[in-house]
Amino acid sequence: MMMKYFWALLFVSLFSSCNNSDDPQPLPEKENITILSYLVANNNLNDYLVGNIATMYDGLLSMNKPATFLVYWDGKIQIGVNNASHLILKYHTDGKGNINGRPVHDLPDSMEEVLNEGVIVKEYAPQLSTDKDVMTTVLKDMMANANSDKFGLIFGSHGSSWLSSIFTSRSFGQDGQGSDNTILISDMAEALKSVGKKFEFILFDVCYMGTAEVAYTFRDVANYQISSAMEVPAYGFPYDLTFEDLYEGTVENYKAVCETYLDYYKLLYEIDNYAWGTISLIDSKEMVNLTNQLKSEIVVHKEMLADYDSSHLEEYGKSSGPYIAVDLGHFVKDLNGGSMPTTFSSQLEKTVLYKGCLEKARPYNYAVDAANYSGLGVYIPVKERPKWNTYFKTIDWYTAAGWNEVTFSWGF
Repeated sequence: MMMKYFWALLFVSLFSSCNNSDDPQPLPEKENITILSYLVANNNLNDYLVGNIATMYDGLLSMNKPATFLVYWDGKIQIGVNNASHLILKYHTDGKGNINGRPVHDLPDSMEEVLNEGVIVKEYAPQLSTDKDVMTTVLKDMMANANSDKFGLIFGSHGSSWLSSIFTSRSFGQDGQGSDNTILISDMAEALKSVGKKFEFILFDVCYMGTAEVAYTFRDVANYQISSAMEVPAYGFPYDLTFEDLYEGTVENYKAVCETYLDYYKLLYEIDNYAWGTISLIDSKEMVNLTNQLKSEIVVHKEMLADYDSSHLEEYGKSSGPYIAVDLGHFVKDLNGGSMPTTFSSQLEKTVLYKGCLEKARPYNYAVDAANYSGLGVYIPVKERPKWNTYFKTIDWYTAAGWNEVTFSWGF
């Protein structure tokens, strides 16, 4: 009888030691992809970008499998016991209605509550979030707090395509009300390249990033780009309706994101009679081929371009004045008497995998003619923008697209 007690006690002792809380626990299974959101909100978009986090939160709740998104926040709202305004927040769902380990019964009903629902994984001293090195460091820190090897990236703030902030345009960011606190897209691309991983997608919740110049600049740092050639309404993307597709991550899912965006603003127009929009999905690896095709067109028509008038083309700089971008396809068709060459058309279809626009819009001049919409904007040098032209000559696109072959009659 005593032997039975001995063996029983020995079994319990062994069982307890094998389940000691100090023993390493199995790591959770890696997630397919983590979405990173880099939000520069220290400007008049602060409230709207908090609203974007709220819809991301809502979208995360709809997931039926574990998923994570991390937000870099640089805004006017201070968070946590240290009242931090520059920090990384983490939101994780187990796919069963819990976020950050807590069941969610009601959505956050204030901006502060949305931000405070996130787990603070990193705080920073006040810093310029549009600095190239800061951006690289933050993205690396975000990746270090993710349980996946693949990443999607969302940018949210002001923007103005390839233009430089020294000409009172925003490029990307506007950290603070001063327009100089921005980052050039070339520096942005270098910051992303320095991270050491190619992103599955970049979603630009930013005005004017759906241009050939931008898509060419980011061709090596992301497989796909989702962007708008014109102004993005301040409400941004409906993440509650698109997050699941972003996490699934196929080309068809990315197309669905674009379609949902378009449908959202079409519905908003029907309800409020106030909405506009363009959207496109770009295959980054095709941008070099498209650029080469465009260069051929520019070189062949360089004498025509010497004194070219682009004012009749579909134009996308609705609120920032004319000339910021016209439609790429419309431009090439116009060079060829109204008919797009088959070789260019074929390459454009390989590059722009989805395109959509609102033909009914308000303000009324924001409406886009679908027949002229190719999915990408492009800048055509004009004498009315001498400072733009001076800077335009310094970007890689200028030579890659063949503009250096054109001698303009007005002395560019």
